[in-house]
Amino acid sequence: MASTSDTNRERALLEGLQHAVHGLRAPFTCGGTLVPEQALTLRFRDKTQIPVLRARDTSEQERLLRPLVERCAVAAFGMGRKTRYDRTVRDALQIKAEGDAFSVLHFDPAAAGILEQIRRELAPQVPDALTAELYNLNVYATGGHFASHKDTPRGSDMLGTLVVCLPAQFSNGAFVVKHHGVFQTYDWGHAIREQVESTRIHWAAFFGDVDHQIERVWGGLRVTLTYLIRRGANTGRSRVPGRDRGREALNTLVQQKLRVLLDDRRFLPKGGTLAFPCSHLHHQDARFQRKQRPLSRQTVSALKGRDHEVAAAAMAEGLEATLYPYMIETCADETWQLDHFPTPREQAALGDQMDPTDLEEALAVRAGSEDAGGFDVVWVDPPPHFNARPTMYPEIAEGRAHAADPDLPALMHLHACEYSATGYFGNEGSDIDLYVYGALHVAIPPYGTGARAVTKTEASRGSSSVPRRRKKVRLTTVRKELKQESCIDAA
Repeated sequence: MASTSDTNRERALLEGLQHAVHGLRAPFTCGGTLVPEQALTLRFRDKTQIPVLRARDTSEQERLLRPLVERCAVAAFGMGRKTRYDRTVRDALQIKAEGDAFSVLHFDPAAAGILEQIRRELAPQVPDALTAELYNLNVYATGGHFASHKDTPRGSDMLGTLVVCLPAQFSNGAFVVKHHGVFQTYDWGHAIREQVESTRIHWAAFFGDVDHQIERVWGGLRVTLTYLIRRGANTGRSRVPGRDRGREALNTLVQQKLRVLLDDRRFLPKGGTLAFPCSHLHHQDARFQRKQRPLSRQTVSALKGRDHEVAAAAMAEGLEATLYPYMIETCADETWQLDHFPTPREQAALGDQMDPTDLEEALAVRAGSEDAGGFDVVWVDPPPHFNARPTMYPEIAEGRAHAADPDLPALMHLHACEYSATGYFGNEGSDIDLYVYGALHVAIPPYGTGARAVTKTEASRGSSSVPRRRKKVRLTTVRKELKQESCIDAA
């Protein structure tokens, strides 16, 4: 049994690592503005062209863009596999871009440098240029809004979403993005009203699993284009040049804290597993529907934000990092660690409501715990759990949805990315995949072996020395990583 001093020391070491991880610079959204040489213009299949320019006021804006509004259909939203229409959840109009229904003249996200800025700020580890796929056009008129939601995942190469706000006059209707209690508000209506140029556009990009909402529009027309941001075709190599120095310094601090743990002979002397709950959700596609294997240098770039930085820091210290899915049953508040993400066959066996025992038989469960604390790992942060509904408004978690905001009753139904055959809430129904939680498991070898190997000279100095890995161990680790096949297919 560990002594009180050893327990306190371990707690202090873990807290130091936890603080370093929390200090990582890992933005979940970025934005900007630009002035195109010519007014951004929408071109339809019948050759009609509609330029979008700022009018003198919201009334005139509505009159000038009436031809555009007449081409729109009512916008839906997704709940699980179903696509629904409910104006209490989403009140908007849209035109889908599929089938070349329309195109955009005088604007290209790649040529404008927007995609490179997004890659640099949100995913500097992605080696190749990002691409943008035009998805739809949305129009929010007076009273229009969209309750807090996540974007429906669209393929394994989807990194996030780009929203481009056209220079049409509108009031209120702010775009709010939130992740782990941090808010970013894009008040484009105010910016358009104050700007000098009538053609200036504004944009924001964000990871698809991040919560976002559109506040109620008071007047005018809020017109936006939505693009799916996808990774380039070749994500099988690491991007080393051009990294942000501040971000790299913070990453190095995480490495240093890991090294302190590894060098301490009293910390997990027989080895064990450190677990880091993922900052971002992952969606259930074919990449994850087999037994999980350690991440490799070629595939770690598929992780987003802080999750990538943590995995990269661990791997730089010669440690194996593996991404494991966790599934949470929302009623019984029970958590399961899975061998792999549910396959289509396993998903087909799941009903809308299931007894926990039946669910365990249907899925590839590695371990389970009613309090999500018995997985034989050492958690650096609290493990994935479900005690309340995380929403844009803290009051909702306490069951006071209508008191918090009577205009958004849909918030009571959001964020069911845990086990729920129909509960996922997104911008469209999806038969493809849904989001689930994940955690990074970092394997800690026994003291004196692997990444914790010490030389005879260092061993003779006792526990006060600072052991270092032999070069032979580092080379062996790198060769092993290069040969490994990861569960994440970066393509």
